Amino acid sequence: MGNSLPVLILAGGFGTRLEKISKGTPKALMPVGNGFYLDLLLEKLFNYNIDHIYLSLYYKSELFQQYVQHSIYENKLTTIIEPEPLGTGGAVNYVIENSSISSPFYVINGDSISNINFDTMYIEFKKSQYKAMVGISKVKDAGRYGTVIMENGNVVSFNENGFNVRNWINNGHYILVKEVFDGFTGSFSLEKDVFPSMIENLELGAFKVENDHFIDIGIPKDYNKLCNTFEVNNDGI
Repeated sequence: MGNSLPVLILAGGFGTRLEKISKGTPKALMPVGNGFYLDLLLEKLFNYNIDHIYLSLYYKSELFQQYVQHSIYENKLTTIIEPEPLGTGGAVNYVIENSSISSPFYVINGDSISNINFDTMYIEFKKSQYKAMVGISKVKDAGRYGTVIMENGNVVSFNENGFNVRNWINNGHYILVKEVFDGFTGSFSLEKDVFPSMIENLELGAFKVENDHFIDIGIPKDYNKLCNTFEVNNDGI
């Protein structure tokens, strides 16, 4: 538990793929077990020596602010609200520009669960020359996510149209330094705008999460899968 890096959670999305069952509730505030999805995520993170968590928000940000006011972690959480949807890269850049977040820091997609070990990832990152590192997990059906191609630990490409086969995917967990955002403004994407030039310069590393139980709760099927898993785990205690 050596690292004390800050974490930025991207939780500003509209959650349109989940709308059939969410009825407009932000994904991170969907109920799971006796609490919310965000409870699970924060509990996992604060098991590590994480010093502070920034929530990047846009859609229904007032619900998150109410959540924070009632959270046991209130003094370790900061909400930052985008003035408009800025994309994954723009959202991170906006937090950098409007907070005292230190570098390097973790970035997590607010709808992705992984068994990733943040300490091990940080150790790998520190030993490397990379300016960013992306967590990757192997899933049965990579077609929905697109695949990550790597060579000697370097990410060499993101293949958007993955085949429906078992393959490595971007699991939405990153370590980044602030300087990778130099020259970027407004709305832009981490995956499509920031990472391609880093790939060319061999500055983007891959961190493999072996035997991961990765879940992206963005669609009803996977959200229900998480709820069922959580109920099974609770019943077994």
